[in-house]
Amino acid sequence: MKYYARINKTQIGPLTLTELVNAGVRPSNYVWCKGMADWQRASEVPDICRAMRRALAGLDPATGEERGAIPDEDVAPGKYDPANPPTDRREMLEYLRQAIDESQRAMRPDYSIPPQGVSVVMAIVLTICCFPITGMFAIYFAWRCRSFWKQSCEEGISAMQREDLRRRAHDDARLYRMMVGITFCIGIIMTAMTLARYLL
Repeated sequence: MKYYARINKTQIGPLTLTELVNAGVRPSNYVWCKGMADWQRASEVPDICRAMRRALAGLDPATGEERGAIPDEDVAPGKYDPANPPTDRREMLEYLRQAIDESQRAMRPDYSIPPQGVSVVMAIVLTICCFPITGMFAIYFAWRCRSFWKQSCEEGISAMQREDLRRRAHDDARLYRMMVGITFCIGIIMTAMTLARYLL
């Protein structure tokens, strides 16, 4: 089975499992092979996950067999070079750890900036016009988001408290957006049902 992969907006392949791991495919990269309906993240393909785990354990990604003893000297990890893929077990392990850390950092919001798109006024309008129950939750999360961010900007709090307050503000912003979406969708459905009742 050979796979195609998208790395840094470039499509590569076809590659075997070993070549795929050596090419620097990360869990967040999209892959495709014959038989797949569409491109999927590498983390969602069991064979690729298994190959990555084997590589982390120092085994051959395709077969799971031992690839040789670990050298005694430490290998200084560096950025991945497609023309010169890592062959040493320690270098490969370090590269995979860095790739996983980078993908986790990319998914984490930037807590140094305030959450964007949070509006108490918008939540109030949606509550009045669409659906009051979920709209009230949107108002609550918008108010809490602003409150946590305001507290995080006050003087005299520790860096840990500031980070926690900003994380909570971003979490509430995410919940606010979810409630706004639900409220708007319910409002559209209820409007369509009302119009259908009167027009039919």
